[in-house]
Amino acid sequence: MKKLILVFTLLLAIYNNVSAQDTFFQYPTPPQSIEGFYPRCNYMVEHFWDRCDMKRAFSSRAKMKSAFEDYMQLVGQAQADTAMASVDNLILRVRKADAKNLLTLGTIAREVLYSDSAVMFSEQLYYPFAKAVAECGKISSADRASFVYEAGILGTSQVGMTLPDITFTRPDGTKGSLSDAGRKRVVLMFFDPDCDDCRMISVMQSTDTNLKQLHEKGFLQLVMLYPGEPNEEFKRKAATFPEEWIVGANPDLDTMFNFPMMPTVYYLSPKYKILAKNLDTSRLFEMYRMLNTNVPAAE
Repeated sequence: MKKLILVFTLLLAIYNNVSAQDTFFQYPTPPQSIEGFYPRCNYMVEHFWDRCDMKRAFSSRAKMKSAFEDYMQLVGQAQADTAMASVDNLILRVRKADAKNLLTLGTIAREVLYSDSAVMFSEQLYYPFAKAVAECGKISSADRASFVYEAGILGTSQVGMTLPDITFTRPDGTKGSLSDAGRKRVVLMFFDPDCDDCRMISVMQSTDTNLKQLHEKGFLQLVMLYPGEPNEEFKRKAATFPEEWIVGANPDLDTMFNFPMMPTVYYLSPKYKILAKNLDTSRLFEMYRMLNTNVPAAE
């Protein structure tokens, strides 16, 4: 409750010339000359760490984490370019003060942005922190190892990046690849045969009129991939899917992608550029509806 009250106070400060109390250091207050929610929020994000002594801040990890959580609540309200520039500036300030503290900052960022219990899960925001730790030579290779792994995955699977032609094993044992989809848009769905949500969404997709018509129009291809061995359980599950779906298994997929949940969904251009990712059920089926409404019938 106390944290919710503080967040409310922070957001209230965007509108009023007041400062949040009982914080690790003095948070910024937007000047009255700056008007509008986003300009004021942008100001707070840009200047959030101005009064923080980075040489001493990490002496209290708990307080630093609390301040970081407050900061990220504001970052979530700011415009994207301002938010990312502020994150880069924070990393730069910590590196200049004491590069070894990047390990603590990265660990805090992981807890807040990337862990199973993340306050606000965001691969895009976490990636710069993981990358900074992974590239810091003043941190031991053992301490950097998990960040190197995470930065490697996130550095190739962000929105706007292009995926390689992923290979996989089909249920019949033959080899396939993403290029089997042809020159179509692709919904790439990672699933687990034991996942209840995967089973539910698979059933919903198999009966979804919009998805079926998008297949018939030659506009979109659904590709279902299991990040595991092409075992008998996978084959039994694959046998329940409509024949127009492309289905495969590859145990090395977890070296290329993060799976914050199952199923994990990517939307790709015909050249495998990531247009959207981590689509939830409602967004996915709304996307099918909107695409089908706007794509003309095949001639």
